[in-house]
Amino acid sequence: MIPQSIRWRLALSYAAIALLAALALGAVLLTILQSYYSQRELDYLRGNAKAIGQGLSIMVESKVPAEAIQLQVENFSFLSQTRVRALDMNRQTLQDSGVPKQVNVAVGTVKRAFFIRDQAEGGSPSDYVRIISIDNGLTETMPITKTAIRFEMPLPPGDEVIAYKSMPVAGALYGFGLNPDIALDERRSNQVVRQPFADDAGTLLGYVELSDGPAYGRDILDSVARGWALSSAVAVLLAAGAGWLVSRRISAPVLALTAATARMAAGDLGARAGVAGEDEFGRLGRSFNVMADRVETTICALRRFVSDAAHELHTPLTALRTNLELAVGEGGDSAQLAFVERAQEQIERLEALTGELLDLSRIEAGLDKNQHAPLDLTALTHRTSELYASRAEQAGLAFELDVPESAIIIQGSEERVSRVLGNLLDNAIKFTPGGGMVSVRLRQQGEWAELQVQDTGIGIPADDLPQLFSRFHRGHNVTPYPGSGLGLAIVAAIVEGHGGQVTAENRASGACFCLRLPLAGQN
Repeated sequence: MIPQSIRWRLALSYAAIALLAALALGAVLLTILQSYYSQRELDYLRGNAKAIGQGLSIMVESKVPAEAIQLQVENFSFLSQTRVRALDMNRQTLQDSGVPKQVNVAVGTVKRAFFIRDQAEGGSPSDYVRIISIDNGLTETMPITKTAIRFEMPLPPGDEVIAYKSMPVAGALYGFGLNPDIALDERRSNQVVRQPFADDAGTLLGYVELSDGPAYGRDILDSVARGWALSSAVAVLLAAGAGWLVSRRISAPVLALTAATARMAAGDLGARAGVAGEDEFGRLGRSFNVMADRVETTICALRRFVSDAAHELHTPLTALRTNLELAVGEGGDSAQLAFVERAQEQIERLEALTGELLDLSRIEAGLDKNQHAPLDLTALTHRTSELYASRAEQAGLAFELDVPESAIIIQGSEERVSRVLGNLLDNAIKFTPGGGMVSVRLRQQGEWAELQVQDTGIGIPADDLPQLFSRFHRGHNVTPYPGSGLGLAIVAAIVEGHGGQVTAENRASGACFCLRLPLAGQN
């Protein structure tokens, strides 16, 4: 799952970039090294194959016995640390040294003695080889061990026997290892070289094939790969840390702006972004603060205008109403009285309108927030419904109340929530013809209290639903009914001030309004 926070996303982006760079660098580096050492292996095999081919051509031309050639092939294998195969012209194997292994050779300090078969100096007879005199003053070394290694060296004067102590020898990265405990490197190269060899006249005599040579640079490649993996992990961690620090600096002004906008959305018009600096975020913060100043000034001016207008209308309306009442008391013909009564109705409507405008202005200004306290919505629904049940009965309507026995506690203003329920019940009774039914249902749904007011009245036209909670909006089918068009706007403002939601929908007959208010402790 990708984190939603920009801090984590930016840090992970830095780490991902570092990881990709490390992978690309490692892949290129290891490929170059692998290619380099593979070429060195191939060059090594080619050079040895050329030299060994020259030696084999002399032996074949001299018709040396196959056993002697086999012995020499094994010597070549030991010295080159490769598998040496001598092939005929049809590429059939004649001699094969096998994969190089640890052997014993005669090395050490010369010991002169006439009889060496005795255990001289604590050794055993098998530890010695006999040097036998041959023509031209040279000697041929024949170890008593199973492996025969050929050496040529001058024979010291006198009729003496020269013995050498046998020691284990194995190929190492830099020459040969003479340590008796040395472990032979089992890793061998997969390169194969086949080199033809010929006599002096250029006649093809056969082929020499070298394989299973030293794995040049394998240890180096392993060390480089381990170092690359470690350095890549460190680089990724450092990049992630750098990304976290950078993201904190970048996201700090964004979070400050987010907090300021959230406070403004909650009704705090005095919220400002504390973002300083001359960069883009600093300019954005200053632009936001200027905009917030203008919005606050405009909204406050509008609210003052509405409040002042509504307040100023009360005085002339009250005087006008008083004069109309006095005119009715003075009497007159029926036509004049009818006009006066109509004027009184309009006065009452204007008084209700100004009162609702004042209430709506106070609610939207958030002047009642400090009045919120734990409120038993179950008991409040009972009390409010009892008041409207008698009105429903007088209008010839059935009234149904469905509330739980247990208390449902919310955090809010008893006066405001009671007004919301009263407005909805007043509308339900007003817009439901006689013989219909009004029902109230209260339930707890998870962390919400859900209150429904449903009727079997005239319903709501579909095109009126989107603007139903707007100011002064009245449906197309409610023209014959009295009203200011502010009741549902007040309902929406109160519910939103309590952190809740209000919706309306048409049912099979009539309409249903649903309030969802957060339970206490969930705001």
